[in-house]
Amino acid sequence: MSEDLKVGQILWLKVRYQIDKVSDVKHPMLIAEINDEYIEVIAIDKTAGKLQNLYYPYNRYINSDDPKETVLYEDSYAQLNTKLTIENFVDLKKYRKTKDLLSKTKLDELLNDYKDYQNNNRIKEERIVHMTKYEVLELNEIS
Repeated sequence: MSEDLKVGQILWLKVRYQIDKVSDVKHPMLIAEINDEYIEVIAIDKTAGKLQNLYYPYNRYINSDDPKETVLYEDSYAQLNTKLTIENFVDLKKYRKTKDLLSKTKLDELLNDYKDYQNNNRIKEERIVHMTKYEVLELNEIS
């Protein structure tokens, strides 16, 4: 398994973010939980040109400054209304750009908000996605 991966790191991946929808480009995925079978990630997107998305209760703003983040390069938001898990395999660590973590306070607050949202809201069936190792590798061929 990927012992090197840590909660708070970012994987850059193309994912199936809904049962029938696949991202066209790689997006940052914040690692929220790791166990032997799978890694749970939170989809992150930049706020630039998408500030209206901050009005939705299932999106949480992440300031890239104060303190300056080394895993996110611009202001972003986390999508709390999706449960995305990925089969845990050694080569997942190849999709990190850095071993750095989101700063502790922001990470703790984000994980608390994510768990709170997941526990207190119905997550639509099409937004509960599990990706296998082979699906991840196929979508994200390392060239």
